[in-house]
Amino acid sequence: MTEEPTNQELPVSASDPLKDLTNELLGISYYPVASGGFGDIWKCLLVKSSETVQVAVKTIRAFESDDEVLIRKKTKRVRRELTVWGRLKHISIVPLWGVANNFGPYPAMICPWAENGTLTNFLECQKDKLLYQDRFSLLNDIALGLQYRSSSFTAFERYTHARLTFQSNVLIYGDGRACLADFGLSTIILEFIGTSYFTTSISGNIRWAAAELFEVPEDDDDDEAASVSLSIECDIYSFGSITLQVLTGKVPYYNVKKDNVVLVQVLRGKKPEPPKESQIELAHWEFIKRCWLPRINRPSVGEAVAFVACERQVPSS
Repeated sequence: MTEEPTNQELPVSASDPLKDLTNELLGISYYPVASGGFGDIWKCLLVKSSETVQVAVKTIRAFESDDEVLIRKKTKRVRRELTVWGRLKHISIVPLWGVANNFGPYPAMICPWAENGTLTNFLECQKDKLLYQDRFSLLNDIALGLQYRSSSFTAFERYTHARLTFQSNVLIYGDGRACLADFGLSTIILEFIGTSYFTTSISGNIRWAAAELFEVPEDDDDDEAASVSLSIECDIYSFGSITLQVLTGKVPYYNVKKDNVVLVQVLRGKKPEPPKESQIELAHWEFIKRCWLPRINRPSVGEAVAFVACERQVPSS
């Protein structure tokens, strides 16, 4: 049996984000630990010299209609998107360590394993254990990751990589640090599956998403700058929803069980309410509501970072 993993900071070369690590992986189970409509996640061990670390291997599922020519075309698309992701180097961004080529026709992504899972799972497990400063540390990680992402991409990349509300792509590592993940995957899914943005987004993200994401554009030839602005402002809306979740421990629309009912409320402009027992501070609630204003009136990424940084310095009551 391979020795127990050390920490997640395995010294993998940062110069090649598409480094082939296929032969350095050891499987842990015969089945993926999580599955979705477009791929699976496997928990594996990555062996490097005398060090071993747990990793997540994320795969993109192939479909029966994918012939060899189409697969080659899609593979190039995947590698192009992953190269963009691999360029991102920030403590609040999940790093892409490399790829594996034995999980199907498309390159599988290898990332450090997030011991505490998604943000939602982490908050549910912690419940009332998180202190005031802990909650704002999470929000600080997320805000800084969002700021780095928005400043690192070109205009086109910001548009294509920030289309989905990012709640479901916030992972929590063993040290409690929050990171943003899965850049460009929504774009790949849209291109591969050929579905509308609405049907791709509807599962799991409705509670954090701005209503404009579900609107059908009247003109497909929208100005690129407007699209870029839209994506950033949608992220700010989602950040407000995440702030509500982190500070209260409850998902937005916590009292509505069915996502289709949530969607109706979103389209009607009804915003989430904090749980009555949460006692959320007025200043925090006012910031959250600013994030949900019409696009032109929402805070900038810089304002979100400044707000969180300021609140981290406030002693808890």
